[in-house]
Amino acid sequence: KAEKRKILKNILLISFAFLLNFTAFQGLSRLQSSLHKVDGMGVINSAVLYAFLMLSCMFVPKLLTTRIGFKWTIPLSFSGYILWMAANGYAHWYTMVPASIIVGICAAPLWTAQCSYFTKMGGRYAELNQEDEQAVITRFFGYFFMFFQMSSIVGSIISSTILKPEEIDDTIEEPIPDPDEIAARCGANDCPWHNHTDNPNLREPSDETVWTMVGIYIAGACIAVLMVCIFVDRVPKYMREDSPATLKDVGELASATFKHLRHNNQLLLIPITMYSGFEQAFYNAEWTNSFITCSVGIWNVGLITLPFGIVNAFVSFTSGYLVKYIGRLPMFALGVLVDAGIQVALLIYAPNGTQEIPLYVLSGLWGLTDGIWQTQLNALYGSIFATESEAAFSNYRMWESLGFIIAFAYSNFICTQVKIIVLLVMLLLGNALYLVVEIKNRK
Repeated sequence: KAEKRKILKNILLISFAFLLNFTAFQGLSRLQSSLHKVDGMGVINSAVLYAFLMLSCMFVPKLLTTRIGFKWTIPLSFSGYILWMAANGYAHWYTMVPASIIVGICAAPLWTAQCSYFTKMGGRYAELNQEDEQAVITRFFGYFFMFFQMSSIVGSIISSTILKPEEIDDTIEEPIPDPDEIAARCGANDCPWHNHTDNPNLREPSDETVWTMVGIYIAGACIAVLMVCIFVDRVPKYMREDSPATLKDVGELASATFKHLRHNNQLLLIPITMYSGFEQAFYNAEWTNSFITCSVGIWNVGLITLPFGIVNAFVSFTSGYLVKYIGRLPMFALGVLVDAGIQVALLIYAPNGTQEIPLYVLSGLWGLTDGIWQTQLNALYGSIFATESEAAFSNYRMWESLGFIIAFAYSNFICTQVKIIVLLVMLLLGNALYLVVEIKNRK
């Protein structure tokens, strides 16, 4: 009984630590394109981050986790995120680029450590409780993602509270944005070369305000580091199968990742995996900047992205049960229909700063589809490539990261309308090829 309580304590503490760390990371990630607009610094840094995440996936996790263990990998990786948060308070190319590289390198071992810790502890808990191992591991990941998705909600509340402008001094004449002008230059009509100097919504907040927000985020992330260091237990010795990895082992994983591409199923799943990166990058860069900041101000980004976090958390938690009754294919079909609807709406809808309700509705619907893609793509890779899971998930992370990199890289060069069309094409192509995989597997 004591050992079972100890395992549950560790699972909940790690989940809460991730909630604290990612409250900060997600809160700031969504503001990159709005906070650091000059020369497209925000989106370029995001592209750099995911490029290094993609490289790190193959080389860093095994070297780090087998040497210092799953427990110590987590706070060490969190420390890299804290450096990135601090760089956001003093945002220059020479602070943001190195910080983005560090987070990119830290992210892969962090997620590997979390997944491995939960899998091993889940296996032990199932043994003690005489339960099915897969059921316990799924339940533990359910707890984790419930906490993790809440980080989006908490991060949104913090950023919108701090960035909300104070009462405007009546003696200063503030220009009131013209709704027709906003509709003509925001949303799908927004282009990187538009001059928005006369739109007060797009003014960057003061350094003092940014530091207040960054300071709160850093404090939360530091508490997360201390919690894991002090209160979380290491995986017991008898459960550690891995001896310290060598460069040869790392080379074998990199080789296995590319050899995995000999599977037709993997080749067919590349577009939908990249789409997952494309849609998340669009949400973090274009949706927050072109649709929300441009029309109703940066202080509303947190509030309008709240429904996304709430619906996403709910879908992540319930989709596992739903799939049991209706199957995977109807979930993907729902994702395609709703996402295609959102993207067509984005092409037609011109936000003019006077109606915020459509923005909230679209945000909630986006939470629904993102919840479907994140949970179902993970499950799909796990079930189709059950015997080669390490190489399969390495491919999953690699192609999703490539989607992020491409979407962030072209963000500063093409109009939002073109980006939406690219998104729609990737959605339809990715799901058409996914359908081929399902048909092949059912034969």
